[in-house]
Amino acid sequence: MKSNLRISLLIVLCLLLATTTAPALTHPASSSLEEKVDAYIKETMDRLPIPGIAVGIVKGDRVLYIQGYGIANTNGDPVTPQTPFPMASVTKTFTALAVQQLANAGKISLDRPVQTYLPEFQLADKGASTSITIRHLLDHTSGITTIEGTQPYLHSPDTTFDAALKQLSRSTPGHTPGEQFEYSNWNYILLGEIISLTSGQPYVEYMQRNILDPLEMSHSTFADHHTLPNAATGNLIVFGASVPYDEPYLPVTMSAGHLTSTVEDMTHYLVIFFNHGQYNGHDLLPSQELGWYDTSWNWHVGMPEDISYGFLGGHNSINTNIQLFSFHRVGVVVLMNTRLDQLIPGSMVNDITFNIARITIGFPHEAPSNRGFYGGYTLLDGFLLIMVVSVIWQTFNLKNWKEHYHSATRAKRIVIWLGIIFDLLVFIAILVLPLLLGSRWNIIFHFRPDFAIPILTIGICLGTLGLIKIFRSKR
Repeated sequence: MKSNLRISLLIVLCLLLATTTAPALTHPASSSLEEKVDAYIKETMDRLPIPGIAVGIVKGDRVLYIQGYGIANTNGDPVTPQTPFPMASVTKTFTALAVQQLANAGKISLDRPVQTYLPEFQLADKGASTSITIRHLLDHTSGITTIEGTQPYLHSPDTTFDAALKQLSRSTPGHTPGEQFEYSNWNYILLGEIISLTSGQPYVEYMQRNILDPLEMSHSTFADHHTLPNAATGNLIVFGASVPYDEPYLPVTMSAGHLTSTVEDMTHYLVIFFNHGQYNGHDLLPSQELGWYDTSWNWHVGMPEDISYGFLGGHNSINTNIQLFSFHRVGVVVLMNTRLDQLIPGSMVNDITFNIARITIGFPHEAPSNRGFYGGYTLLDGFLLIMVVSVIWQTFNLKNWKEHYHSATRAKRIVIWLGIIFDLLVFIAILVLPLLLGSRWNIIFHFRPDFAIPILTIGICLGTLGLIKIFRSKR
């Protein structure tokens, strides 16, 4: 009888434990997963110039794996799960969570105009100014352009929000609000201010009390990353070579890109995507029925598809990514202290994150190729070297060019004119390059003077040489 009672009590206890929300604890992953991820990261770092990288994996409410690889900074500190990394635009997903919390509390209505909460918000188009809603900002459908969100005035440490808002008032939307997606930092700068106004707390204070503290993200902060011990520092790719780079701290863009966190803390954050907005008894968003959250913390009812979605962050020399497979309840975060794709299209941090998620699920995966990276920079560097040699050679021979041209045969003159046309075409191509990249020369000069100065100098020299030759051929 006593034996049966003990068995009954044991069964009841097991049932109670099974139905209780389990805290997000780190459980030892299988050696197979550890070995596969470890081998994948080491192979990736061997193939590409990545000084340091941190990886975190969650499944449901469990943390499966956290690890750091390589060197974090110029002091030679190793990357660990507790190494602080600038999160760049992954910060936007935290800002989105705060907006959704305030909407749930009735302090924000997502479909009310921005001017309801921020009356001084204006664009050059007054009609657009009145019709842009909180949801438009949240989903990047406000019409505020990507270019406006990367203007140099936003990337000065001394710029205040009021000064930036005055600059924004002169800009024209790229399209009608709600019409199409166009990513812009300005959307989340505005949301940060609205969080402060509607909560009655400074943005940083609200984020600390309502998101970072409940998630036990004790190594995460909106403070200047330069003040954090052992923090990761960036490495800029300059014509294929990795160079240490100091990312600036920009308070005005804090809510769009200046959270600093660790891969360990970020696994706490990933857990709530798969645990109905809950973490260790804290309801960051109300529990929902069957469904899933996207990275703007919109709730989608129903069974998620077997696809991934994520969010990419990038400064000049930092790349971060979260990748979520809601159907499999697997999330991966990767933090990297370099950025491989800024000038040459190629492997990005989301490629690495995606493949780690596939390893976790048991899907086929592949290490990033280094052909695009090194091949691309070889072509770029080779082209620029040839253009420099061409400029020097043409300049050296310019003194006697008039005599050479007028004494040339008809066939040689055709060749000469083809050369002039080539110089002018290269000049024009360089001038319009920012349009092809979706940017402007003033922005490229601000962010990448190492690239802008030499290539624009080459273009101007070739254009000038071509025009001089045309002028001298007619005299």
